[in-house]
Amino acid sequence: MAGKRTTLEARRSRYFQGIAAAFFRLRGAPFVLSSGEMVTIAGWEQAGIPLDVVLEGVRRAHENSRRARPAPGRLSSLSYCDREVRRAFQEYRDRRVGGTRAPVARSAKAGRAREAVERFLEAGAGETGYLREVYEQALTLLSRKAIREEGLETLEADAERLILEQAGGAERVEAEKQVRADFAGRSAAQYEDILAVELVRRAREKHGIPHLSLFYY
Repeated sequence: MAGKRTTLEARRSRYFQGIAAAFFRLRGAPFVLSSGEMVTIAGWEQAGIPLDVVLEGVRRAHENSRRARPAPGRLSSLSYCDREVRRAFQEYRDRRVGGTRAPVARSAKAGRAREAVERFLEAGAGETGYLREVYEQALTLLSRKAIREEGLETLEADAERLILEQAGGAERVEAEKQVRADFAGRSAAQYEDILAVELVRRAREKHGIPHLSLFYY
């Protein structure tokens, strides 16, 4: 039971982290989610909306904000993405019922991911040497004609687990302080999820650690 619970917790953490990372990349600073945004993500999770569908909805909302009239706006909150996420989910369910799926340029995504991983490995180990084996395995997968996305998903989870294991010292203390200040009153489980998002985000930003999941490319 403990192993199953750990797996579920890891999947939930990846769900929150994946959405946060994609949103931060589109929005820019501030690189922290509000309590309302955490509730929004929890709602998508409870509705059973897959991560890739959420990311598609967030991307659409971002594009809509850029095309807004009379003047382009800024995607200031995840709550503004809810309509597009729900719409993308409905389309996803319709495709499943109809037995067809929209074509996705996986080869292009794999190419971009491979280039990012190659740059990371060529930059040298430094403070991220503990990730080298995982990223070498990812490069092997990304160099094949038939991309095993589930393998990349597993390696993405492995990388984030290692990042969290290495997170400590002053950087962890600083992240904990910020999260406690920004999300006072949250449950212990919610706090840990938010802290994990923040620690992984800081490490990726500081060391240029690329994602392995094709969802991000």
